[in-house]
Amino acid sequence: MAGDEDRRLKPRGHGREEEEMEDQAARLPEDVLAAILRRVPPRWIAASRCVCKAWRDAVDGHRLLRADLLPLSLAGLFVHFNEHKFPEFFARPSSSAVGTRAVSGDLSFLPSASPHCGYFWEEDCVDFDDYNIKDNCNGLLLLSGNYVVNPATRRWHTLPACPPKSVAGGVSYSTYLVYDPMVSPCYEVFNIPTLSTYPHRDDVDPSMEESEWPPSRCKMYVFSSKSGYWEEKYFIREGDAAGTVREMREGFGRFNAVYFRGALYVHCSPNFLMRISLSNNTYRVIKPPMDATEDYCPYQIVKSKHGVYFVSHNKYWPRDKCWLQVWILNESCGQTKWMLKHDKNLKPLLARRRVDRRAQWILENINYNMFRASSCPEDNKKATSGENIEWNSDEDVEEEDMVHHCYFENSKKSVIENKMEWDSNNHNAFNNGDAIEEHWSDEEHYNHFYHDIRILGFHPYKEIVFLSALQRTCLAYHLNGSKIEEVGKIYPKEYEYFKELLNEQEEIQSSPYTPCWIEEFSLNS
Repeated sequence: MAGDEDRRLKPRGHGREEEEMEDQAARLPEDVLAAILRRVPPRWIAASRCVCKAWRDAVDGHRLLRADLLPLSLAGLFVHFNEHKFPEFFARPSSSAVGTRAVSGDLSFLPSASPHCGYFWEEDCVDFDDYNIKDNCNGLLLLSGNYVVNPATRRWHTLPACPPKSVAGGVSYSTYLVYDPMVSPCYEVFNIPTLSTYPHRDDVDPSMEESEWPPSRCKMYVFSSKSGYWEEKYFIREGDAAGTVREMREGFGRFNAVYFRGALYVHCSPNFLMRISLSNNTYRVIKPPMDATEDYCPYQIVKSKHGVYFVSHNKYWPRDKCWLQVWILNESCGQTKWMLKHDKNLKPLLARRRVDRRAQWILENINYNMFRASSCPEDNKKATSGENIEWNSDEDVEEEDMVHHCYFENSKKSVIENKMEWDSNNHNAFNNGDAIEEHWSDEEHYNHFYHDIRILGFHPYKEIVFLSALQRTCLAYHLNGSKIEEVGKIYPKEYEYFKELLNEQEEIQSSPYTPCWIEEFSLNS
């Protein structure tokens, strides 16, 4: 009786349709089927495995689901000192294990109008500013010289010039990169309007100062690598504006953007987010956390283990504090809410930090090797195997079912949570016996040390903050355990020769790098 009921509940022809689909798939030679599926983005290859046995065999037999090619591991940090031409790369030394992939941050393979000039005061160094990293997304870098670069595969594209934009009323444009190889092999570049903080008086239209910002129809310029050209697009605002144009001009600082699950989150001046939905050309304004509104306090947004984070690092108030606050954006159940994750003074923790000498990361010293080593014969030698200046990231991540879990489970737990450990944890950085050194600082050094703490970036898959101390040392701060570990020295070799003034304060920009090994750039152009 139960069997009869089960048969009645099945749609007519359901079993026959499955059999016919399997028969049709079986008629295709496996090599032909694999050639077809190879053109499908990784996200849908994972789904293709579920269609029928023939498709699953083709995907598995030809290793089409290559999680090892995707940007699922942290390779290191790009760190760009302001008087260097090229950014440096800071990471763990390469393993000699068979099958591991080496990563180098050396961008000197890019076209250069003055390849032998590396000092900004040289008259012939006409491209000194072309290699600043404006944005990065899932293994691609957007450089100020209009290059989109994949450092892992050493391939690049040169962006065509964007059409002339109207900048009336003190409006300028900021540029951001969007790339998700799980969805598409193509990337996009967004030019998003932003208000000038101190526009020239002649550029300001008084009638515009009391209008809403951002506007209800926000005009952006979008470049698609698929089409190869820029397009003018309008994004429609959902919900309220952030304020008036006059109010929104009162800001300062460097603002950034992160891409997460089909949306671009842009941190705008003076302090609000635009969440731009790429699927339906809409956007909405997200206000900052209620208690993150202090003036002269640097804020930024980052992507980490649980999505989009809002970070405040206050070194100025209260006095003698080094306060770190971190919120996580919760967008579940149709609501948008900031949840306070971390709220702590780092000063007491900085007095005690641990160092694992076996797990120290190394700076690649790209600028020194290019522009200084030739003038120092004793250093102009090939690196020994123990000083190999390439890095691998394969030890950071396991391949098993990552793509499938990440996009089809859509669970509360991140795919990386149970799969990935940060490298110093892999080296048992807190349990290595004699390999561990504990550092205690006296009060004078302690005060000097914490006063110039800066955020270098967040680990994209673990709640770890990378900090710089005096632009000399990189620290890793674990949010969950409140542990600080010294990772290595980030100050470049012989940087004083690149500086105009020896006592000038160094300025650095940095970003975590997750390599992508998919070679979708057919040609360097």
